[in-house]
Amino acid sequence: MKTNRNRIAIVYFDAASGSHSAAAALQKSLQSRNPHCQVRMINITDIFDHHGLFGKVVRAGINHFNRQLKRDSVYGLRSLIRLSLFCHDLVGPKGIQKIAGYWNSFPPDIIISVTPMFNPVLYGSAMQINPGVKCITIPTDLEEVRNCYWFTPKVEQYYLNATEALHEQAVKAGISAHYRFRITGMPVDESAYEPAPPDRNAQLRSIGLNPNWPVGFLSFGAQGMRNVLDIARALAKQHTKLNLIILCGKNKKLFRQIHALKLPFPTAVYSHLPQAPLHLLHLCDFAIGKPGTISITESLITNTPLIAQKSRGMRLIHKGNEAWLTQTGTGIVAKTPGNIAAAVTEIVNNPVYKEQMEFYNHKAIYQIAALIEKIGKLNQKILKPYGELIG
Repeated sequence: MKTNRNRIAIVYFDAASGSHSAAAALQKSLQSRNPHCQVRMINITDIFDHHGLFGKVVRAGINHFNRQLKRDSVYGLRSLIRLSLFCHDLVGPKGIQKIAGYWNSFPPDIIISVTPMFNPVLYGSAMQINPGVKCITIPTDLEEVRNCYWFTPKVEQYYLNATEALHEQAVKAGISAHYRFRITGMPVDESAYEPAPPDRNAQLRSIGLNPNWPVGFLSFGAQGMRNVLDIARALAKQHTKLNLIILCGKNKKLFRQIHALKLPFPTAVYSHLPQAPLHLLHLCDFAIGKPGTISITESLITNTPLIAQKSRGMRLIHKGNEAWLTQTGTGIVAKTPGNIAAAVTEIVNNPVYKEQMEFYNHKAIYQIAALIEKIGKLNQKILKPYGELIG
């Protein structure tokens, strides 16, 4: 049935958790600003399943990556990326026509991707159904790790680049000025911008924590990496007057192991949460986690200084993030669980970290929404003038 409502597809994948978090933030913001539109989050594997072999390959690659990620042992990441790009290039026109079948029930007017590597096939399939679809790519890394990972100039698409490094790489890749926009940061849920709750102490008591002691937030994403267990043990050796909110993600074994620990301080332990746990970050004095782009951004916007464990398996992607944390003074990069435990005292007692976070704070989610509305020519009054957002 024909509808006058604009359809917006936001495509993510479940490799790690950053892509899903970014997509959820965009969906919430765009839908609230544009109630006349249909805004839908779509897992890229559901689209590619219309090409039986390619869909299986993509799913297998993501599942393999996530299994390794739980152990922080993503060996051969560079080779996995190379193989993914190779498989993508084999799809061809007939394969794209098969994949296009997905869009028959939801032909998009705008398609937004927060996933790398697969966008030419993704956008090509949507163009089969709607040749006028506007394609928008939002890289969720601080830099492109290799050519064609994010920037693919042969397929018409707009790029919203959050760093100067991405902007320069887009220029080098041959993306014309008309198709690239410089934005101030990564998209995170609008609830990150809310002030700290006035009843913070009561909320802490309600989950069994002591408001008189510092509160830490320990999470390594939706997959639940074993690093969480090692860090909790290290903290127990060095601290007693501390609270810890621990997220175990989808890792049921980790959840059981954490519950079995006899820690000398109060804890609140959670398994996988369907929404970004920003309400919990607002209760905390510091966060401990991986140096992922979205993790860094959520900490930055909630003004919760981050202690990031130096990446091993994800070094290829995270090394630029680690450098940014150190250079901006918005967090600490620590190599071992013991180093992380030692860094807690520094980050809690030194006000410089929060001062630096205020300096680098941004309102990118609103800027991104305004740009998407502009590119898509949505017939909706923009809630904040675009110039005001970037000025």
